[in-house]
Amino acid sequence: MLNVSRSLERDRFLANTLTTRGKRAIHPSSEGIKCAEDSVEQHKKSHRIFFVTAVALLFCSMISTSSLLFLFVTVVLLPTTGAFVTPRHASSKTQRYYHALQTHSEKEFDLNVAIVGAGPSGLLLAHKLLQSNIPVANIDVFESRSDPRDIKKQQGSRAYALGLGIRGRSAIRTVDEELWAAVKKRGFECERFRLHFTQKLNVKLRDREEGVEPSVLIYQTDLCSGLLDELEIRSSESSKCTVKVHYDTFIKQVDLANAILETNEHKKGSYDLIVGCDGANSIVRGALEKYSPPNTFQFTQRRLLPGCFKVCRLTSMPPLLDQNSVALILPESKALGVTAFVEPTVSGGCCILFAGKLSDNSQLDAPDASKSEEGEEQAGINLNSLLFPDPNLSDRDIHSDAGLTKEMILAQFPLLEGTPGMEDAVQQLLNQRTSVADSVKCNIYNSPSSITPTALCGDAAHATGGVSGQGCNSALIDAAVLVDCLIENYQPRTNVENIVGTKKAMLHQSLQSYSNKQVPEGLALYDLSFGNDGKTLPIFRNIRAMLSNVIDTIFGGRFAIGKKPLQTLLASSLDSFTDIRRDRQKYFVEEFPTDEEFDRQLRSVYDA
Repeated sequence: MLNVSRSLERDRFLANTLTTRGKRAIHPSSEGIKCAEDSVEQHKKSHRIFFVTAVALLFCSMISTSSLLFLFVTVVLLPTTGAFVTPRHASSKTQRYYHALQTHSEKEFDLNVAIVGAGPSGLLLAHKLLQSNIPVANIDVFESRSDPRDIKKQQGSRAYALGLGIRGRSAIRTVDEELWAAVKKRGFECERFRLHFTQKLNVKLRDREEGVEPSVLIYQTDLCSGLLDELEIRSSESSKCTVKVHYDTFIKQVDLANAILETNEHKKGSYDLIVGCDGANSIVRGALEKYSPPNTFQFTQRRLLPGCFKVCRLTSMPPLLDQNSVALILPESKALGVTAFVEPTVSGGCCILFAGKLSDNSQLDAPDASKSEEGEEQAGINLNSLLFPDPNLSDRDIHSDAGLTKEMILAQFPLLEGTPGMEDAVQQLLNQRTSVADSVKCNIYNSPSSITPTALCGDAAHATGGVSGQGCNSALIDAAVLVDCLIENYQPRTNVENIVGTKKAMLHQSLQSYSNKQVPEGLALYDLSFGNDGKTLPIFRNIRAMLSNVIDTIFGGRFAIGKKPLQTLLASSLDSFTDIRRDRQKYFVEEFPTDEEFDRQLRSVYDA
């Protein structure tokens, strides 16, 4: 187990409002800053008192030195410097928490939190909990993968660039601007998007708008590294909470009856709150289904077959493409079904995602290098079959020919000609297993009150397989909303007889509120990503919908013609997914539920 952050001695949770970085409070509320400034003045005053007292000591040789120092420390110094935090230093909300906790000597309202998954949403959730005034004593974050900052262990791993749009950066900024700056510097600002039909014919689908902050293209490893670096710094400066990130730690079992996690090393717990940020194949979601009453919590997960993809990283952009624009390139043979999605990244590099259809090389004959391209296709060997063998095949059953693969890539995508490092890129592609994305849809994101308070965030709750380009952005929003719901509902009170029951009830209320807000958003994004999901509109409505799409794509709302295309709305607006979905009802067969209908449905899931 790799302990990423220092274990800190537990102290009263309200001390975070006084912790400073230089002269600035970590949580920059005006009251917190004032407290920090007062503390600095008090320390200056204490130094003056110390000097005067030291002089007095010279004339008190007949008095016991230890006795005099004891009187000085207990009577003069401590009340002046504020070394012991008292309620007068805290905000009004913190005073209420402090008052409640002083009633119980064991600090029973402090939370022990487990976050499964140290991806973007899991790390942002840890940031938000650390920043908040919620009484959190300990946060354990578990991740099966290696530390993203370990370059050697990351080599050869699947790495693609995420697009952090206005939604994702707004979620990160709910912590503070400094955290966003730490993330932003690791990515590449880009808002341009071109569709290349052929080597010479292309269409600009999106360009930078004046006054609109562009999206940031960033590798997931870089995003997580930025969040992790800041989390280490901030947790080391906090005296209210211990934060530990456990990398290379596999969760074998989640026991929601006893609030215990079994890892590949030992059992951990018990926890007051468990949050699954562990992706489309979430083990926390599986436990939620297992421990919930029958026919309550339900989810659907499907592989988005036959679609599949592979990615490669290069140190330079293809010279024939716009160096500051995302490019979607269609192949020369349109029937091939393979596309190349090129994203510029930081330091002039790029990421190329090749998408195609799953094939089975075990049924293909070995290629003859002397055959023409037409002969190769007749023999069953084409770029799709070389790039995307069945991931279930063994290595010996997969044919890989680096020279032939490079030749076919450049034949189908001549705009990649002259790209430095193409040989290495081809080797990256051949060394990867074929990836297939999953979609996930859940009817609720929280647990019933009979088991450990548990919630799902990001792809564990709603996954679209990258179709909408909003997976990471929506996951970050989930983390921010979850903590907001905890702040609103987890309010410790004085004179409570049943501490454990009250604590659990407040947590379940918080998580129900989270589901009420985010389940409609997740289902709306699912609809916007997959359309009618196999269902067909009546013929006239279908024609109307296609015409509207064409008009929106061409004009994009300019000259008061049409509306902004869907991808632009998703990437560059803060309109809720539910509002966008309802506004586009003409494209869908089924009506989207109202807020009232969602509220009734969600509250009835666990009703006896």
